[in-house]
Amino acid sequence: MDATTTTDDARTTADDPGRQRPGRLQGRRRHHVHRDALASWWTAVGLAAVALAALVASWRRHHPHPAPNAQAPHPAPDHPTAARHDVGRARRRWSRRRRWIVRGAGAVALLGAAGIAVNTHVGFVPDVEGLRLRLRLGSGRSVVPQPTAPANRSSGAGLAAISPDPPQGRGSAGAVQVPAPTDLRIPSDTAWVYTPPGYDPSGRTLYPTLYVLHGSPGSAVDWMASGLPGVLDSLITSGVVRPMIVVAPDTNAVGTNESSCLDSSTGGSQVETYLTSVVVPWVDTHYPVASHWRYRAIGGMSSGAYGALDQGLRHPELYGTILAILPYDHPGEGGTRQLSTQAEIDAHSPGVYVDTIDLPHPLGVFLDYGELVTDDEEGATARKLAARLRARGVDVLLRSEPGLGHTWTMALVALPHGVEFFEHQMRQAG
Repeated sequence: MDATTTTDDARTTADDPGRQRPGRLQGRRRHHVHRDALASWWTAVGLAAVALAALVASWRRHHPHPAPNAQAPHPAPDHPTAARHDVGRARRRWSRRRRWIVRGAGAVALLGAAGIAVNTHVGFVPDVEGLRLRLRLGSGRSVVPQPTAPANRSSGAGLAAISPDPPQGRGSAGAVQVPAPTDLRIPSDTAWVYTPPGYDPSGRTLYPTLYVLHGSPGSAVDWMASGLPGVLDSLITSGVVRPMIVVAPDTNAVGTNESSCLDSSTGGSQVETYLTSVVVPWVDTHYPVASHWRYRAIGGMSSGAYGALDQGLRHPELYGTILAILPYDHPGEGGTRQLSTQAEIDAHSPGVYVDTIDLPHPLGVFLDYGELVTDDEEGATARKLAARLRARGVDVLLRSEPGLGHTWTMALVALPHGVEFFEHQMRQAG
């Protein structure tokens, strides 16, 4: 089944309400985030009903008749009623076993109902495909990196475009290894890559690239297992956006799961250097992608949204679009673990430097948060950054998603609007 979000219901803030923008499109467009029984309230309700039925059945089996007189003497072996007495005792033992089996099944059903309910709310594994990716079952053959050297990588010549006859089918998602020099102290060189329907690895077509950063705690697989491939498939096959490649690197560090994508000044992992000097160049030479900043975006959710803002604003040579979902404007715990001084933390805090940092080219920033965190840090951060960035001439789209909080469900509802915004920025570039 599909969880459907209607764009018309979202609250969109813009300087010019009459201007048509991504996320506030003419007509009624519905984005589908695929969910199956693993993330369905109906499944949770069904399992809860099974647990209740098991409890009732267990109680009824426990009190079917008045209890036999425990003091009644056992008849002699040769007594005519001895056989009946033994049969009755065996039946009572089997009845007790069945009662415990039914109770065990009920307990399992109750735990399953609770797990499905939590997963439905959070959206951590929306379907069987997401579970397959988390367990690394199967392989995405079309994501295998192949050294490519297409001409005019930086010019955008041969760039994939929206076609009146868009490719159909499904893209692929799989894990790849992006080797890191040992001196960077990167604990995991695993990244996950999505290649679109109709993917052509030959280099005749160049694809835009979207880099997505996971939250904390988290890992590289999170975006893919939470439903990103299905969202991109839907957008691409319906002709809403052009085919693109998505890369989800692991941004954890030695000794902490919250690196905030920073280079440690205390002897820890050099995560920023890994992203900018290893991952991006490696992707550029192993996949047919356009290397111009106009055709690269970086995004993330929660602490990954902070990472996207900090990396995107401080590396304009790499990125032209930033997608920040449930954002923070400071490095938080990652800053205290990776950095040694307040001056270093301030230098990596968009809330401090956004008014003065050099913006050498047009920039697009997408900010989104759930309505349930409107009064929390994420909502306040998104609104404040939107106003300050607009004051500097940045093209900003600010959204609030009704009825959603700080969950992967929120991130997947926001994702298609962010990807549309990236498409809008590329179209503006011609």
